[in-house]
Amino acid sequence: MHCGVSTACFYPEETASAMRRLCGAGVATVEVFLNSFSELTPEYTARLRALQQDGTRICALHPFTSMMETFLFATEYPTRLADGIRFYEQYFSMCQALCIPRVVFHGMLRTSTFPFERHCENYLALRRRAREFGVDLLQENVVRCRCGYPEAVRQMRRLTGDDVGFVLDTKQLRRAGVPLPEMLDAMGGRLRHVHLSDFTSCCDCTAPGTGREDFHFLARHLRAIGYDGCVIIELYRSGFRDLPELMDGLRFTYEIFGGETACRTE
Repeated sequence: MHCGVSTACFYPEETASAMRRLCGAGVATVEVFLNSFSELTPEYTARLRALQQDGTRICALHPFTSMMETFLFATEYPTRLADGIRFYEQYFSMCQALCIPRVVFHGMLRTSTFPFERHCENYLALRRRAREFGVDLLQENVVRCRCGYPEAVRQMRRLTGDDVGFVLDTKQLRRAGVPLPEMLDAMGGRLRHVHLSDFTSCCDCTAPGTGREDFHFLARHLRAIGYDGCVIIELYRSGFRDLPELMDGLRFTYEIFGGETACRTE
């Protein structure tokens, strides 16, 4: 397993600046969380590519338009759906340019009345387009979205004929009150990416190794299913004091999950 850190940890610090900070600390694997339209330009792609010259791998891309995915992909309006797919092609094109293998998708809000089976059809259309760019479009469990809960994850697997991949986010599980084993069982062998955070007694999101999460259980499960993807620390900025604490969390993550070295200097 490859252990790394998301640029989202430093939000609202600008994305390239956050990546520069992680690269400077020797982080070998980074997830890039884009935050605005100007970050989808060829010029910004070139900035991120320049930061990769020291050997840092970008393992996933997180769109800044996640909150629009109900509007774009839970719709019967054909032009809007087509426009949504065309817009997401910009993310897929950036992934192709930077050799990023996966994109994170939040999908339909729980409050939407749009038929979930139709949303899954639209997800498949977007997933097929992503695949043409060599990109895997992955559904994340997000508390405010339909797939934040195991029953919807299982339903999505049925409705897509299991042509779906998932991102497991431990902080979103805590926010939803979903036990980790239940979500792992629902995702099964379709788990493709992991967002990691620890938690305190009041469920605040903290750096791995500073809270109460049983990471050994998760690591055993991932090894049991032959998971060889990434385990990425994704925190809110309030979840850690400074970069050294974040790096301690990364070293802790590597000790539990193993795989490649956490930092290029190790």
